[in-house]
Amino acid sequence: MPTAAPIGQRTTVDRPDDSDLPQIHLVYALASDGVDRFFDTNGAIKTSVESVRYWFRTQSSGLDLRWDTYNGELDVTFFRLGSTEKSVTALGAYVRDVLEQELKAAGGIQGSKQYMVFYDGASTYACGGGAWPPLLYGVVGAMYLKGLPDGPVPCDSNTLGASPTTPGYLDIAMLHEFVHSLGLTPTCAPNQHSSGHVSDSPNDLMWAGDAPWDLPPKLDIGNDDYFRHGNPDCPDLANVGYIDPLPADYWLPPGVSR
Repeated sequence: MPTAAPIGQRTTVDRPDDSDLPQIHLVYALASDGVDRFFDTNGAIKTSVESVRYWFRTQSSGLDLRWDTYNGELDVTFFRLGSTEKSVTALGAYVRDVLEQELKAAGGIQGSKQYMVFYDGASTYACGGGAWPPLLYGVVGAMYLKGLPDGPVPCDSNTLGASPTTPGYLDIAMLHEFVHSLGLTPTCAPNQHSSGHVSDSPNDLMWAGDAPWDLPPKLDIGNDDYFRHGNPDCPDLANVGYIDPLPADYWLPPGVSR
């Protein structure tokens, strides 16, 4: 087996894993003609994840998410699509779908992993997207870092990974899309609306509604929808297999096997 590229250098393949448990893999993706900003090697994605980890530990009383690491360091893969940026942007609401399709076709989707894809390209629909099983099966949540270029607030007016302790919009929105791809907020939640969001507070991580998203957010305000809600018949983020330490009776999203 070829020697894996050292952390800090670019790799186009997933390095050997430190753990065989369910984990989150990070991808920096470009269209075939996309401009490379080297977010996989210049520290931007690493700092973005550090800020999300800091926020999540604070909100969850010390829990972490299990990140794909190699020799103890975050493993970030570089992926260049076969599609041009114009053709991807023309897909409108389906940019996430082509990212997952092309990753899968290239052998970049593995086992029980979930994928956070930082796509350094445009979207006319949103700044990001996630699956929402069982309505939309998938293991990719994505941010479109150059999304809404003609909107009143282009996505790239926000900085990726500006602080290791204070997540900005792009950082926390990536976590939002990841949570969607787990199947959360589930339809059994009392405040679920609009395909996996919550309606009770604009300061919630999973908010969507008429009021602007109030950042930095809180994790499941009221603990009644998707985190430590106490309903054994409704999926709970606190017990998903991507939590570290691994919950005793963990679950994985629909369509993902142990």
